[in-house]
Amino acid sequence: MPSSSEAGQPGVLVFDLDDTLYCERDFAFSGFAAVEAHLARLHGDAVVPGTCRALFESGIRRAIFDCALERFGIAGGPDRIAELVTLYRHHRPQIAPCPDTSRFLETDPRPRAIITDGPAAMQRSKIAALGIGPLFGLIIPTGDLPPGMGKPHPRAFEQVMAWSGKPGPDHVYVADNPAKDFIAPKRLGWRTVQIDRAGRVHAPEPPSPDHAAEIRIASLDDLADKLRLKARAGFA
Repeated sequence: MPSSSEAGQPGVLVFDLDDTLYCERDFAFSGFAAVEAHLARLHGDAVVPGTCRALFESGIRRAIFDCALERFGIAGGPDRIAELVTLYRHHRPQIAPCPDTSRFLETDPRPRAIITDGPAAMQRSKIAALGIGPLFGLIIPTGDLPPGMGKPHPRAFEQVMAWSGKPGPDHVYVADNPAKDFIAPKRLGWRTVQIDRAGRVHAPEPPSPDHAAEIRIASLDDLADKLRLKARAGFA
């Protein structure tokens, strides 16, 4: 039986983390609950549980803690916000892989890796909470790299190629955010797949053709078949 790469399919699968293997909003909701529990211990009934989540779901993203503190009547300021952001990033996440993630990782035998942006400790904490770390041969949180080497910088993708020992076209990158995820791997000759999950955090439309993935899916249940069909068509 020919291997996936012999059949024209990429033989190394590389995944983003947030909104790719699990729903990023679940981490946000978990973090909001941890922040509100912390504030409630200090300020009691002034804190209304679910406020941060409601703000998030209303479309607010960058000033959620400022808005929540104002609603609670609690003094804010840079030091307080920094404290809450640190708590948010370092809380123990209550998250789980998407069901299609579990199905795919249980059945697809190809070597695989993770490249994920974000503070390294936070991303590793997410992976530990998801329980998927042992299923990947290499995990690269770009927060471990020198400053400025997060996506779309190619460094992490080059590290994966050094690990796999295979050329660019033998790799596929599966990720959610076309604003930054696919530029570097495409330039290295990788195949690219955008997963477009319901409830995603980032806008799904690429800002230019250079940002667009070759394949677009809604679930990892579709990944193997889409790669197979695309390989038959020569990834044209």
